[in-house]
Amino acid sequence: MFGLYGELLLLHGQDIRLSGMLSGAAYRLRRISDDILSMDKSSLSTLFRPEMIKLIEELKKTETLEALDELIQLTPAGLFEMMRIPGLGGKKLSVLWKTAKIDTIDGLLKACKNNKLSEIPGFGKKTEINIIEAIENYDLKKDRFHYGFIADTAIGLVTAMQKLFKTKWISLCGEIRRQSTTVPGIEIIAALSAVKCKNPALRRHLIIQSSGKDQTHAHTLDEIPVIIYHTTINQFYKELFTRTGNEFHVKKVLGNIKNKTSFSTEDEIYKKAKLPFIIPEMREDVAEWDFKNKIADLISLKDIRGVVHNHTNWSDGVDRLPDFVEACKKKKYEYVVISDHSKNAHYAGGLKEEKVLRQMDAIDDLNKEPGSFRIFKSIECDILVSGELDYDTRLLKKFDMVIISIHQLLKMNEEKATARLIKAIENPYTTILGHMTGRQLLIRPGYPVNFKKVIDACAANKVVIEINANPYRLDMDWSHIPYALKKNVMISINPDAHSIGEIDNIRWGVSAARKGGLTRAMTWNAKSLKEILQWLKEKGSDRNPTRKITTLEM
Repeated sequence: MFGLYGELLLLHGQDIRLSGMLSGAAYRLRRISDDILSMDKSSLSTLFRPEMIKLIEELKKTETLEALDELIQLTPAGLFEMMRIPGLGGKKLSVLWKTAKIDTIDGLLKACKNNKLSEIPGFGKKTEINIIEAIENYDLKKDRFHYGFIADTAIGLVTAMQKLFKTKWISLCGEIRRQSTTVPGIEIIAALSAVKCKNPALRRHLIIQSSGKDQTHAHTLDEIPVIIYHTTINQFYKELFTRTGNEFHVKKVLGNIKNKTSFSTEDEIYKKAKLPFIIPEMREDVAEWDFKNKIADLISLKDIRGVVHNHTNWSDGVDRLPDFVEACKKKKYEYVVISDHSKNAHYAGGLKEEKVLRQMDAIDDLNKEPGSFRIFKSIECDILVSGELDYDTRLLKKFDMVIISIHQLLKMNEEKATARLIKAIENPYTTILGHMTGRQLLIRPGYPVNFKKVIDACAANKVVIEINANPYRLDMDWSHIPYALKKNVMISINPDAHSIGEIDNIRWGVSAARKGGLTRAMTWNAKSLKEILQWLKEKGSDRNPTRKITTLEM
């Protein structure tokens, strides 16, 4: 709310000073985990200026901000969408709106292509080209969001609605309930009439666009689209089921049921279909039908014992090595794998050989501290174009484990990409294959790979495959997990953390892994420290006698 309020003040040419304070407060609010609205004035005064505290107190009393509501009403709907174009903040939008009379993305694109924008003071030819590129990129991904970006907003919205309307008959549905890697927005099923969704208190969370008997369309204050499907209590679970699974999953289940129009639970639906209950994440018509384990056997966040694949300020990470290690200890993990970039990744501060040895010494010193926590010496080693690794055998043998990844020269056909990966996998010092395709969701698709051949190579060489848990990657894709499990290849859910805060990326990796039916038993970093040490010993990673893993350590 504060972020939007600040932008709208600039858009309407009002109170620039307050806009700046709102922007700063919004930045801080996004990083505070405490419930701001439950804090007293004394606690708030340690975090915010008096002007912000006054607004927070207004929210407590009225559940809205009157001045913000007024600005929203004065703002053309198209400008809210224009705010989602990178580089277009309140000031620039104000000029476009008031000077050029542009208030839609289509109008902006047309003006750019007709060279009209460069005629406006402050908007040169370069800006015009950049805006065209930004709009084209936006069009490609405007209807999708990273699940990790909006998950908490969605969960919070449902919780707020349940509390506001004093009912349990409200739930997420659709792709966001299936925890898909990217989603079209927030979908909610609610045993509520459309009239109730016009409750003014809901404006703290939503801007209603249209409302009918069956659906209400809205968006959050962060411009995330929301659809609320209206149903009755009697039809709630059937609607929840049909609006959660994908089309093929729903057809297969309901095809086994005759003459049943309402259900008391989703579990009843599966029982009537003579099927075991299938969790929402797996309702994709991919992994669920061959899943023979119990739901309790699926990997969960609490099962993860170690934090694998992490960067510190030795390369391109934010935090100092000791601080990162201490954060992992506080989160009750048993071990951490430090894997800064190798020398070829010079753009990311990749470590030359001498620097690697110095980092190893620093890790050895930290491992001398009391306690059972273990820091593993690793590297995210670049796979060169030839498929060779970035360091020679003399250095590779000094690591506890080696994570291999491709970062450069990504334009390859399937044959070259697959061969490059397999050659690196066959290196005897390779432990984990990192982000298999190099994809970045909603940004780039990644290089083409023959997944079965790569997974077969990992099976033959006892190499673990990473699910890179960064919500922008989630690579390897969850849909390949069933084949990896069939080949007895273990999966490691790794945060690829570049800061302490990104340790929690593991959550998104777990969500993706569950979709593919990954079990606790086949998750590498669900192993205890003792089990990891034993696994590394069996893998043959104790070749170097200077860092041999002994029975005493286990």
